[in-house]
Amino acid sequence: MRRWEGRTNEPLFWGLFGGGGMLSVFTMPSLIVVFAFLVPFGVFGGAEGTYEATRGLLTNWFFSLLVFAALALVLWHASHRLFHTLHDLKIHPPELVRVLIYGVAILAPAVGYSLTLALRTAG
Repeated sequence: MRRWEGRTNEPLFWGLFGGGGMLSVFTMPSLIVVFAFLVPFGVFGGAEGTYEATRGLLTNWFFSLLVFAALALVLWHASHRLFHTLHDLKIHPPELVRVLIYGVAILAPAVGYSLTLALRTAG
């Protein structure tokens, strides 16, 4: 039987980093086009119809879970890149900074998902 001594969980973190990077590269250009150009110019209808359609999607528990899982991956990618950029610049922050950086990547989507669930029950 293999022992776990000397092994690290770093491949898991780098896997999440890669997944978040790939997701952001494929989704960000289309999201920018849709929300910066198509929605403001009324391609999808008026502002009221767009708001109601978006609210309908985000109050669906499964769709909002997918959105916030994608948000978590992208935030993880950004926080991992930020932390390792600090190391490349020879800035070695204390462990509390690492906990805060990765904590935001984990807690922000969880809070957002909770708010969409609260919106679903309120409306």
